[in-house]
Amino acid sequence: MTSIKPDLELDRIAAHALRDVLVTQFKMPDFAASPDQSSSAAGDGHWLTGSVNLESPQMKGGVLLQMSEPWLSTLNASLGNASRDPAARQSELLDLAGELCNMIAGRIGAGLAAAGRICTLSTPHVIRGRPQRADDGPGIKCAHTSWTCAGETLKLKVWIK
Repeated sequence: MTSIKPDLELDRIAAHALRDVLVTQFKMPDFAASPDQSSSAAGDGHWLTGSVNLESPQMKGGVLLQMSEPWLSTLNASLGNASRDPAARQSELLDLAGELCNMIAGRIGAGLAAAGRICTLSTPHVIRGRPQRADDGPGIKCAHTSWTCAGETLKLKVWIK
């Protein structure tokens, strides 16, 4: 694997991708969350975490998007035709979480490609809860950001090595 260029603006790429999806696709304005908002939301509610791997012969990486189930329910209802059946609605939320993460990861992939880092994306995977926080380690470039959207906090982590 080649080393990461120090001028790769992963924070900017990640922020642009998230804003593009939320504002353009869903007409939901977002705001960078303050550290107080991020830490106070850490234990609240039920979370879904979507993940997409970014891979090429020169790099490995990933996108993790943590979002609350109430926020996803609101987004799902705004799209119309939300199921009334609780089991079907839970399936819809998992699908929406995966699709939302995939859309953001696609835009991050495009931003990386523009910076000379072409990669492929894996199929999105969604878990209930939050993943264990992994040590970022040497040679890994990370972007950790929190966002407030429709009164809820979303957390986005992008990493590449």
